[in-house]
Amino acid sequence: MTMKVTGLQVFWMITVMELGMTLLMTFTPGLQAAKQDAWLSMIVSGCIALLVALITIKLVRLHPDQTFIQFSQTIMGKWLGRIIIIVYLVQWYTIIPIVLRQFSDLLRILLLHQTPTIAIILVMVLLVVYVTYSGGIDGIGRCSEILGPLIIMMVLFVLVASVSNIHLKNLRPFYVDSGAKAIFKGALPSASYLGHAVEFVMVSPFLHTPRKGGAYVVWGVIIAWIWVVLSMTMVILTVGVNLASKMWYPFFEMTKKISIFGFIENLDAIAVIIWISSVFIKLSIYMFVASYGTAQFLQVKNWRMMIWFIAPVVLVFALFPHNISEATGNYLNNYWVPLVLPVNMIGLPLLLLIVGKIRQRHMQK
Repeated sequence: MTMKVTGLQVFWMITVMELGMTLLMTFTPGLQAAKQDAWLSMIVSGCIALLVALITIKLVRLHPDQTFIQFSQTIMGKWLGRIIIIVYLVQWYTIIPIVLRQFSDLLRILLLHQTPTIAIILVMVLLVVYVTYSGGIDGIGRCSEILGPLIIMMVLFVLVASVSNIHLKNLRPFYVDSGAKAIFKGALPSASYLGHAVEFVMVSPFLHTPRKGGAYVVWGVIIAWIWVVLSMTMVILTVGVNLASKMWYPFFEMTKKISIFGFIENLDAIAVIIWISSVFIKLSIYMFVASYGTAQFLQVKNWRMMIWFIAPVVLVFALFPHNISEATGNYLNNYWVPLVLPVNMIGLPLLLLIVGKIRQRHMQK
């Protein structure tokens, strides 16, 4: 493998991929379920995401020089391994068009009202194809290293600038209106987006020292988790749960309320930049994972050739949802949360880890 990434690049890839999407796509379900205790839901979601990260790290250490496509078949055998791989290929092939559609619909609503959906999607697909084809995973890593600190600084600026709009009464009453069940339910959408550390199963072999990549993954999850908790708390304090729970993008709406010295206003463009940067990195990582994974699955030597098949497919599928509700709500509630989170992020990695450990001990004996 000629492509190599550093631990710091892995850290920024995980942080960026998890942070931007979680801020804009998962706050509303959390607020609707847990109300003013949604910040507690974000704490729970981070704990679930850390569990996913730890299982993933232990799993990749069994066969640090192999990608998920390879070690799934090493651990489970050829046929069972290939069935598990297909489950993940479905995930990778469906998330790309959904994110593309979410991205295009948000831009049309906020900025480009008259621009055709296909034009917005096509521009992003071309950018993603370019960075994936020309740079591979190391090119995506370098982009993450540049965009990551900028995204963190912009989120920090939004939170600090929103302090003047805080109303502490918005956090009360504590726990009474929700309860443990509602708080846990509100945590699941964000946990499913913070659980993207599971994609480390495809990235780990490209590290200079694969066995030492775990710490960077964990810290990537922790940093994204901290900003998500702070951002959700600030949304509740500034916008209020009654309004925020009815909005598609509460974090974006919070930036609209910012006013510095009475003349610096309309800072919602910052939220759009955070969103676009995060979407770009996330789509690039998934494009690489899907292309490289498919090539290994089909035993195609030149993985870059798969990009020319995947790109048109995801572009067409991105046009299928009729509206933003289908692209966001239905996919999140009917597939991503009930299936991907428990099965792809926790269940199957845990199964592979247990079987892999048993096989290792058996061979040692």
